[in-house]
Amino acid sequence: MQTQLKASPLSIERHVFPTLHVEASELENPQGPQTLRTRRRIERNHEDPRRWMVFLTVEFGSAHEDQPTPYSGKISVQGWFLIAEGYPEEKQAALIQVTAVSILYGACREMLASFTARSVHGILSIPSVSFEPVTGPEVKDATAKKKPAKKAAKTAANPKKK
Repeated sequence: MQTQLKASPLSIERHVFPTLHVEASELENPQGPQTLRTRRRIERNHEDPRRWMVFLTVEFGSAHEDQPTPYSGKISVQGWFLIAEGYPEEKQAALIQVTAVSILYGACREMLASFTARSVHGILSIPSVSFEPVTGPEVKDATAKKKPAKKAAKTAANPKKK
C-alpha cells in the first residue's frame, strides 16, 4: 500500500551545535542507569512571525553517582525554522514546540551517536522522547527582550547573518 506524502508546514533553515561535551567513564564496563534532561528556549521573530528560533539543550549522565553510565555530558543545538504561509496562527506555537524541538532532538541524537561511535564504550543512542506543547514563558516574542535578544531576533530573521 502506497501512501501519498504531504509536505510539512515547517522547514528548518539551518542548525548549529554551540555545545558538545561528552565524557567517557573510566570504568571498563559502566552500566548505571542514565538520566536525561532537556531544556528548550523558543523565540519568535517579531519582524517575520513565520520565523522561529529554537535552542535545545540535552544533558545526560548517571542517575546515581556510585553507578556510572558509559557517557555523561551536554549537547546544545540552535535551529532556525520557517512556517509555511497560510498555516493557522493558533497552531504555530504547538508546531514549533513539538515538531521543531523534535527535529533538533533528533539532530542531537545523531551527533552523539556519530561522535561516540569511535569512543571507548561504543555508540550512545539517547532514548526517544515526546515533547508536549507548553504554555508560559518558554515561548517568547523576540520583541519582549532587551538588546541581546534583539540581536538574536535579527539572527533568526536572517539565519546566515552572524
